[in-house]
Amino acid sequence: MRGSGGAFALLRSWLGGRGGPETLGLEECAPIPLPGPWTRGIAMAMHSVPEVDDGGRKTREGELLSRFKYGGERALGPGLGKALGRAVRGDPAYEGLEVVTHIPATHRTPAPEPSCELARWVARVLHVRFLPRLIARTRRTCLQKELSDRGEKKRNVTGAFRVRRGDLVQGRKVLLVDDVYDSGATLEEGRRALCEARAREVVVATITRTWYRHER
Repeated sequence: MRGSGGAFALLRSWLGGRGGPETLGLEECAPIPLPGPWTRGIAMAMHSVPEVDDGGRKTREGELLSRFKYGGERALGPGLGKALGRAVRGDPAYEGLEVVTHIPATHRTPAPEPSCELARWVARVLHVRFLPRLIARTRRTCLQKELSDRGEKKRNVTGAFRVRRGDLVQGRKVLLVDDVYDSGATLEEGRRALCEARAREVVVATITRTWYRHER
């Protein structure tokens, strides 16, 4: 079949865990800071170019993430996750990590959740313990991307997460991974849950960061 070679290569990478950032055309660049109540937060790249409106041209990272998250191209997960792991590994603020976990999906989604798959590969790059599904939803929430106001986004997830096993993070430095940073409300809620479980320190990382409306 014409064009099947690339698809088979991605499939082999996914099954064997050999896919890397280079296979996706990702290059190392300066990380983008994520504002919030955490010690340190970074994204690999912006989700789209700043001069276009919603739905406009995405960056390379934004395009790959959209294909991975919404297009069903789960074979892209290893390359994206490894690239994020390398970005974190090169930042002194992330030294001493003891646990890697992820934000749970705020709605029903096929397993494995995108953020879970990304965090798994980040943990492998960093050689740090990975705790999947450590943070659980406590109630139903709306899709964050369907809410435009930051206040609505924050109310949507406030009190929506809890840590299943507090003993696994108590006194430890935890990396919380999500796929994209928009308003920051979901990551803030995840951090709150980890701090309530007495994590010693929480740092965060995402693949991309959006141009939130008030920044345009």
